[in-house]
Amino acid sequence: MARQNIDTGTLGNPATGDTLRTAMTKANANFTELYVDLAGTTSSGGFLTNPTTNGDVKIQANGTGIVEIDRLSINNTAISSLDTNADITLTANGTGNIAISGPLKLGTGSADGTITSNGAQNLKLDTNSGTDSGYIEIKDGVNGDITLETNGSGDILLKSGGQVGIGSVSSPDSSLHIKQANAVITLQRTGDGGTPGIDFQASGGDVRAQMYMEGSNGVNKEIIFKVRDDSSTDERFRVKRDGASVTGTLNIMSDSDSTLGDATISMTENKITTLRSNDDLILSANGTGTVKTESTLHLHSATPIIQLQRTDNANVPKISFLGDGGVEGGSIKFDGTSGTTNEIILSSFHSSAVTERLRVQTTGAKVTGILKIGDGSTSDNYAGFGDADDLKIFHNGTHSIVRETGTGSLFLQSDNNVILGKDSGSETMVKGIADGAVELYHDNTKKFETTSGGVSVTGNLAADGSQIDFTSLPTSDPGVAGRLFRSGNDVKISTG
Repeated sequence: MARQNIDTGTLGNPATGDTLRTAMTKANANFTELYVDLAGTTSSGGFLTNPTTNGDVKIQANGTGIVEIDRLSINNTAISSLDTNADITLTANGTGNIAISGPLKLGTGSADGTITSNGAQNLKLDTNSGTDSGYIEIKDGVNGDITLETNGSGDILLKSGGQVGIGSVSSPDSSLHIKQANAVITLQRTGDGGTPGIDFQASGGDVRAQMYMEGSNGVNKEIIFKVRDDSSTDERFRVKRDGASVTGTLNIMSDSDSTLGDATISMTENKITTLRSNDDLILSANGTGTVKTESTLHLHSATPIIQLQRTDNANVPKISFLGDGGVEGGSIKFDGTSGTTNEIILSSFHSSAVTERLRVQTTGAKVTGILKIGDGSTSDNYAGFGDADDLKIFHNGTHSIVRETGTGSLFLQSDNNVILGKDSGSETMVKGIADGAVELYHDNTKKFETTSGGVSVTGNLAADGSQIDFTSLPTSDPGVAGRLFRSGNDVKISTG
C-alpha cells in the first residue's frame, strides 16, 4: 500500500481538509505499514527502505548503545551473532557481489581467521572482473607462514593465465620463476620407501618422462631418469652414490652444434663408436698423464693398424714396456734425432739402463751385442755376433767361433782351439778338393795335401821344439820308391 497523505486543508482551517476520522484512519494505515515493514511479520517482506532514490538508511545507537537486529548484534564496527557457535551469512542478491572496500581482517586475538565455503560451493577470490590492473594479495605478518591446505584428499589448483613468480620476481619469464639469493625447490617424502620426483606429461596427460629419487629396496640416494618408448617408461640414466649408469646408448654431442643434433660418439654396452663418417676416436690424457688400459688391447678389423704420429720429425715416438714397479724394461723407438727419421730401434734393459740392441735402418739392420739365430728347441743353439765382433755358433753349450782379430787375421775356433786361422804375415787357407782331399796353402802356394793315397808336403817337413814320431811307419821296405819305412831305430826311404 502506498503511503496515504492527510489533507490538512487551507490556511485558517476553513474545514476544507480531511475530517478527523479520515485523517486518523490514514494515520493508522501508515503506522500499520511501518510496523509491518519493521517487524517483518506479514508478506510485505520486512524491508526498511528510504523512498528517496539513492537515499541512505541509517540505524544508529546513542552513545555506547548497540543496534540489535533479530539474532545479530551490531556494536560500533563489530557485527556478531547472538547465538553461540552460529554463522553470520552475507549474501548478495542474484549475481550481485558483496563489496568490501579496504582490508578484510579475519580472526580476533589468538583465534584463527577462517573463510569457509558453504557445502559443495567454491570459495572464490576474484579481482575486479579480471581486469589487468586488479590483483589478489595474501600477506602475513613479519616472519609469519601462509598455509594452503585442503580437506582430506582435495586438490589445490593454481590456474594462471600467465606465468607464476615466487620471491622477488617482478616479471616472470617462465611458467614458474623463483627468484631468491639461493632458490631451491625441495621434495620431501614422509617415508623412505616413497619416490618423490617430477613427471613430464603429454597433452593428453600420459607420463612421457620421469625424474625421481629411488625409494624401493632400501635405495634412497639415487636419482633416476626415465623416458617412454613405444609402450613403457624405461630407465635410461641413474645417478648413484658411487657414480652414474646409463641404460641403453650414451651419445656425446658436439658442443659446436647449437641444436645438439650432431652426435659424435656413441657408447653402447662395451662398445665406443664414432658416428661421423671416417671420424677419429681420440683418447687424450692431460699434460704428462697417460692413457691406461688394465687389460689386453685387442685390435680387430680387416686390416688392424697401430699408428704413432709425431708432430715434429726430430722427436722420438716409442712403445715402452714397463715392469710391475713401473721401471722401463724395453722399448721400440722411431728415431728422430740427428736428422734420422726412418730408423726403428729395439732396446732392452741391461745392467742399469735400457740399451739399444737392434736398429732397423734404411739400408739394412744393425745389432749391438749378440745376434742369436736358432729354432728355439734348445736354449743354447744359436749363432750370433759377440761383443768382440765374434761370430759365435753354439750347440748344447759348446761353441765354435769365426773371429776377426782386428789385424786382418781370421780364425776358426772350436772350444777355444783354433782349427783354421791366419798367422802374422801372409794368407793361410784350407781348400777342399775332389775325393775328399784337403789342401793347405800359404802365400797362395800349396804346402800340404791329403789324398786317398796319402799325404804330400811341398817343401820341408819340420817340427819345432820336438821330434817327429815315426813309430807307426812300416817295419819293412814297402818296395815303392819314395816311401818311408822303419828298420830298427832307423828311418829309411825305399828305392823300389
